[in-house]
Amino acid sequence: MHEYEAAPDENTKVEKSMARQSQHASAGCAKAACRRMRQAFKQKLIEIVPALQGRVYDVQPPSQTAEEPYAVMALGEEIWKSSWAGYRQVVRIKLYAGQAGLAQADVWANALIAGLHREPVTGQGEDTSAFTPHYLGVRDAEKLDTVTGKAYRTLRFGVYVPETEGSSAIPTNGVAQPDEWLAALTRWTQKQLGETWSVYANAWPAQPGRHAVLWRLSGCETRMAGASMYELRKRFIGHIIAPDSAEENRAASALVEGFATQIQLPLDQDKGRYMSTDEASADLQADAILDGQLRLTLVQRRMRPAEEAALIRRVEIHPVLK
Repeated sequence: MHEYEAAPDENTKVEKSMARQSQHASAGCAKAACRRMRQAFKQKLIEIVPALQGRVYDVQPPSQTAEEPYAVMALGEEIWKSSWAGYRQVVRIKLYAGQAGLAQADVWANALIAGLHREPVTGQGEDTSAFTPHYLGVRDAEKLDTVTGKAYRTLRFGVYVPETEGSSAIPTNGVAQPDEWLAALTRWTQKQLGETWSVYANAWPAQPGRHAVLWRLSGCETRMAGASMYELRKRFIGHIIAPDSAEENRAASALVEGFATQIQLPLDQDKGRYMSTDEASADLQADAILDGQLRLTLVQRRMRPAEEAALIRRVEIHPVLK
């Protein structure tokens, strides 16, 4: 089930977000990716619906009397979502079936949704960049073009374009991360899920694997555990993406169960340093890209540093004079 998100509300959120942070350089990266995306999308449309060969146009057909059937593709809203997801570029596709009728347009629409939703779209020739569209749904699926009097069927997809196109999101197999807890967590996750999964930290890369996990640090705090000890607690959010939701759910369940069976996660085994799992849960209805399905709290107890003070060498007791 896909729900349509109203564009005006999204634009309001974008303006507020853009006011808080400078994203101009990132916008340039997103636009460059969108230019590469256009031709790849057109080729994929023709592969799924051969009847559209030579009849996929940008923004509008060359003339009002263009021969049907044909499709019109346009890039819509470019929305800043988050530091880990980057921008979401919306791609709108209008299907004009002509004499075949809207029933045929529905058949093509279903084929396009099945062939594009969560499926990689790869560029042609030297352009090997890949994009993974997500079907977003539309408010009005069928409309009448008031200018030409032709009916058309609308589809709406979203493609996430990372802020830096992957420069800050590198697979963590053997690569140290700034936060050692996060690095240890990604190593443990890779071991749990196996080599078929790619594990990342901090932000999604430009081209994540079809089976991928992203961990990011969402917060931290300390708690007093006695006169000489304190607890350091860090909260993490995990995102899981796979070709279908069933695989995502299985991976989420496996990780939550893994945290339960292995309460202590190795931080530095050579020095005997570990983290303890305080709480692990999964919301299988959460958005995998934006919100993340996993919630994890890790804890480590630490000794307070001893305060330096002058050593007592000798004590003298003098009688009280009366």
